Amino acid sequence: MVTFTTVGLLAYGIIALLFLENTFQEGHVRTRTWDVGRVLGLLLCLVWPLTLVGVVLVAFWQRQRLRISR
Repeated sequence: MVTFTTVGLLAYGIIALLFLENTFQEGHVRTRTWDVGRVLGLLLCLVWPLTLVGVVLVAFWQRQRLRISR
């Protein structure tokens, strides 16, 4: 059975992997060495989609608070 959580995690994984691959290829084309900036950029590709999750949760909680106060 497919749940909302499963779909969300799958979407998160796909988005993170697409940006990770793009960042990796960008560094490869420029023949850059594996310095701190490149590794940090790759790690941030895995973390930034959490910002989207945070924005959605804050909007949901605000909507719930508004509904309760009415």
